[in-house]
Amino acid sequence: MTKQGGRFEKLKQSVDGLEHAMSFFKQAKKERIYADAIMKNFEVCIEYAWKYFQQAAVEEGFEPASPKEAIKYAGRLGLIDDVEKWIGYLLDRNLSVHDYLGVSEEEYLKTIQSFFADVKKLIEYPSRGEKGRSKERKR
Repeated sequence: MTKQGGRFEKLKQSVDGLEHAMSFFKQAKKERIYADAIMKNFEVCIEYAWKYFQQAAVEEGFEPASPKEAIKYAGRLGLIDDVEKWIGYLLDRNLSVHDYLGVSEEEYLKTIQSFFADVKKLIEYPSRGEKGRSKERKR
């Protein structure tokens, strides 16, 4: 998979932004402005993550029609281990952005903590999908 389309770079930059915001996690429990910064950075990061997954799928000849489908292909391609968990991140993001009563701030911050650990693994080992994609081509 080429990383030249900029999506992987954008993902890495967004993870850096989330990492910086997460350094204020303790303050986020006391002051809303810190929680807002963490949540906004998460929303940007998940957006770049699914677009990176979409790019990976397209490069392998697939055409994901939605963010959820892109996440499913990421699992098939070996980029992520737990597809349902990543879909959960996306759903929580959607609930938060479109229905501010859908997820409590405390729950949302816990989701973001979990996502942060998973997305860090993704950017630290982006080539781990090579093995999975080879299997996918043989199917």
